[in-house]
Amino acid sequence: MRWCSDSTRPPAVTIRWRGIAAALLVCCSSLPGAAATTAGTEIQGQERVQLLERLQEQQQGIQSVRAAVVQRKRHPLLKEEAVSEGTLLFRRPNQLRWEVTKPQRVIILINGYTLLTYHPELKEAERRDLRDDFVSRAAVEFLTAAMNLALADLEKRFQVDVLREAEGTVLRLTPRSPLVAQAVASVKISLQDGEAVPRSIVVMGQKGDRTETTLSHVTINPSLPEDAFVLQLGPEVWVKDSRRPAGEVPGGR
Repeated sequence: MRWCSDSTRPPAVTIRWRGIAAALLVCCSSLPGAAATTAGTEIQGQERVQLLERLQEQQQGIQSVRAAVVQRKRHPLLKEEAVSEGTLLFRRPNQLRWEVTKPQRVIILINGYTLLTYHPELKEAERRDLRDDFVSRAAVEFLTAAMNLALADLEKRFQVDVLREAEGTVLRLTPRSPLVAQAVASVKISLQDGEAVPRSIVVMGQKGDRTETTLSHVTINPSLPEDAFVLQLGPEVWVKDSRRPAGEVPGGR
């Protein structure tokens, strides 16, 4: 692998982490430009407590997930909706592999505190140490909390409203942090009855942007390869190391 810093990377390196962070904030509806609305009935009191307890009990037996992923993005500055397709692997507590196959192949790998974004066609990658990057860490923590339905963690960052809709249960999240609220208006996590893995996550931005991620063909506790969350990069790959821990040297993975 060839390593570079922000000041030495070549013009060909076009990885934009902010876009990846926005994507991660999804994996976890309303019209663009409007606040998120829901026609469902809000669940409160003891019924809310019992429903959330039941969801978390269902989560206890889930150690890993495999699913097909379709992500749709709309933005006032884009003429057309941007659609990407791929697969997602998740293993508790914080391992994730999101492999986009269309329109271009991209692999997003989270393993503990390390995040790696790899563009095979460009032979470019970016590695980040999440411990030193608040935005990256917050995005990843949200994603893993959403996949785990870690409600205590979610409620630290969001006001969580629980609603009943025809298709099941909806968690509507409103950011508590003014910093997060500058970019995110609301998040809607939808679950089908009897299931504890989100089937869709909709993120509404403050500028009229909307990103919806839908999970289908969900498999609970699949048999995953030991190296599912490890990515070997050849010497031809240019790697931008944004937060390389002290003492780390080029080479290896």
